[in-house]
Amino acid sequence: MSLIDKHKDRHEKPWVEIREDEDVARLRQFPLFAKFSDEDLRRVVRAAHHDSTSAPWPLIHEHTPSDACYILLSGEVGVYVGHDRIATLGPGEVIGESALRTGRLRSATVTTTGAAEVLRIGRDDLARLLDEIPALRATIDATVTQHVPVAYTEPPAKALPATR
Repeated sequence: MSLIDKHKDRHEKPWVEIREDEDVARLRQFPLFAKFSDEDLRRVVRAAHHDSTSAPWPLIHEHTPSDACYILLSGEVGVYVGHDRIATLGPGEVIGESALRTGRLRSATVTTTGAAEVLRIGRDDLARLLDEIPALRATIDATVTQHVPVAYTEPPAKALPATR
C-alpha cells in the first residue's frame, strides 16, 4: 500500500476506529496480551477509555475504594506506599486489578512519572470482560499474584493532646 493509499484510508475511517486499531496493535506488542485473539483485544479496547497525560498524574490513590484498573500503553508509573516508592512499572503492565478482584481498598498510590497513555477499564466492564474472555481472566489472575498487595493498615490515629 502506498503512502497516499494509507493516508486516504485513514480519512475514510472514523477517528474512533483509527484509535481502536492503534490500541489493539499496541496491546498485541505486550507479552501479557500475546495469546489474545484480535477480536478479544478489540473487545478490551472497546470497553476501555483511552487517557493520556503529558505530566505526572495519579491513577490510583492509596486507601481508596477501587473503581477501575489500567493498562499502561506508554510511559512509566511509580508505585508508592505512603511516601516511599516501592516499584516502577512500564508499558504493558496491568495496574489496579488486585483491589478490584479482592474488593479491598487500594494498597498503594500509582502515579505516572511523566507523559503516559493508559486504557482505563471500569469495574463493571472488567467483570463482564473476565466472564467473556478466558485469556483476560488468566492474564488478570497472573498479574494479581505478581502484584502482591501491601498489607493494609489503618493510618495511625492522631494522639490527643495531654490535658492537666
